[in-house]
Amino acid sequence: LEAGHYFNPHAQRIIESQMGGAKVCVIDTRLSNTASKADYWLSTWPGSEAAVLLAMCNVLLHEGLYDAEFVRRWVNWEEYLREEHPGRPVTFDSFIAVLKEVYAEYTPEFAATESGADSTVIVQVAREIGRAGHAFAAHIWRNAAAGNLGGWQVARALGCLKGLTGAVATPGGTT
Repeated sequence: LEAGHYFNPHAQRIIESQMGGAKVCVIDTRLSNTASKADYWLSTWPGSEAAVLLAMCNVLLHEGLYDAEFVRRWVNWEEYLREEHPGRPVTFDSFIAVLKEVYAEYTPEFAATESGADSTVIVQVAREIGRAGHAFAAHIWRNAAAGNLGGWQVARALGCLKGLTGAVATPGGTT
């Protein structure tokens, strides 16, 4: 490489995947190089990314686009119900019902109000994530997690999407 030229392997892998048929969504205030190539660019207000991601979780739950078997096997839902909702039956269906209640306030419309992003696009991206399933790959880059008070919640919200899709340690998925 010549002096002053830098190679970004993450961006290169993203674009190569897109060329192979993957859909790319970038959530970033800036029109970055990757955002300019994305299928979906959500130019959200700084600090609102978690609201958008939780709205996507809501869509996955309400449209049945989550991997029930992965969640049943790898999420400690029984302990969660016993500790946080002792009056509820300790069944997987009860857990899903509770999750729907917990995520109910995070509608695409709420996320649009919080973030400035279009609620229709939020739903489209959530459905793409649901269709990708185990092949959903995501990465937190730069400002979302570090540039805002509570920015680490973005990583947690993104982790919920990964968990709902079962895209953990899978081909095409995350880590």
